[in-house]
Amino acid sequence: MELVAPAGSVEKLRTAYDFGADAAYIGISGFSLRAHAETDDPVHLGVTEARNAGRRLYGALNALLFDADLLRLPPTLERLSDYDLDGIIVSDIGVVEVVRRYLPRVELHLSTQANCTNAAAVRVYRDLGFSRIVPARELSIDQIGAIRAAVPEVELEVFVHGAMCMAYSGRCFLSSHLASRSANRGDCAHPCRWKFALSEEKRPGEYFPVEENDGGTTILSSRDLMAIDLLPDLQAAGVDAVKIEGRMKSAYYVAIATRTYRAHIDALRGRPVPPEELAEYRNELHHLSNRGYTTGFLKENATVHAPSSGVDTQRYRLLAIVTGRRAPGVYTLETKNRIDAGASIDLVRPGMATIRGVAATVLDAGGQIVSRAVHGGSFCLRTKAELPAGTLVRGAWYTSKR
Repeated sequence: MELVAPAGSVEKLRTAYDFGADAAYIGISGFSLRAHAETDDPVHLGVTEARNAGRRLYGALNALLFDADLLRLPPTLERLSDYDLDGIIVSDIGVVEVVRRYLPRVELHLSTQANCTNAAAVRVYRDLGFSRIVPARELSIDQIGAIRAAVPEVELEVFVHGAMCMAYSGRCFLSSHLASRSANRGDCAHPCRWKFALSEEKRPGEYFPVEENDGGTTILSSRDLMAIDLLPDLQAAGVDAVKIEGRMKSAYYVAIATRTYRAHIDALRGRPVPPEELAEYRNELHHLSNRGYTTGFLKENATVHAPSSGVDTQRYRLLAIVTGRRAPGVYTLETKNRIDAGASIDLVRPGMATIRGVAATVLDAGGQIVSRAVHGGSFCLRTKAELPAGTLVRGAWYTSKR
């Protein structure tokens, strides 16, 4: 199975590849469902990263569009035709003809937002030129397997990790109604995460249980998806690619989630991954910010209908990213947060176990030991450990609380 990771910026794209993604997806400015995650960097930089890493890159053009949007689409596609994207992810069937005209060699992938739930629909999309379908999230593994058996020539890509939406296939109007921001056009305000109070029930004899906490209840807030334990079932069902949600999330999230799913997929392929390493990576998912996990609709699971009761805050803070080696045991840093000399840090390495509890030795650009490294400066880290480029330096931040 191909592992597809989110990239809300070129930095996150690079992190995704460093930590084992086979492919990544990045927003096409003005036309994706994560308007605030679209990178200011040209898409060609992302393509360059993909080619240098020997990986694939998909562009998300998955917003629902109006006629005025279609008028401004051709110049964007003409620009994209100069680059070498591997695929375009679309949800609006109205863009197919114009995408085919400007990008005839680029694969067409159908977004989960298109709400494809059966083999008959897959055949229609196949005949329109789609080579890959991301089915509606409401399907079970058995239903996905049935589609694969019925239309084996079309690839299937399934979400396995990240935020879930309380609306069917993400088609939500709460944000438009309450905040005048359209979720279907990349500008969701996430009002489902707000606290609500139930004021009236108009269906006699039918009751909706509400458990109230401080000032309200999160009855509309979905739990997050985590299907790490279902990878063998997805492989058996014939799934071609598994996908991590999160273009709005941090490079740290991308690294931890990608490394975990990479290791588990490799283990399925027969690569000897130590069981304790797999268990460590899996446990790291619980140290990312999350709203409580569920396997979603993939398996019969009561938690898919149970709202989240809060957020588990992230246990660690990203301090720096290793960019290269200056000398034996000395590594250059892109500093994200302050690193105090002697502070206890962890070194999260691509494809290798995390080194925990290292006492930080920080150098300035001239190689002199300093008391701290700060964001935006030129600093190095001295350590005996072998650190590939892309290694994350992290420190303790929060303890996990519900």
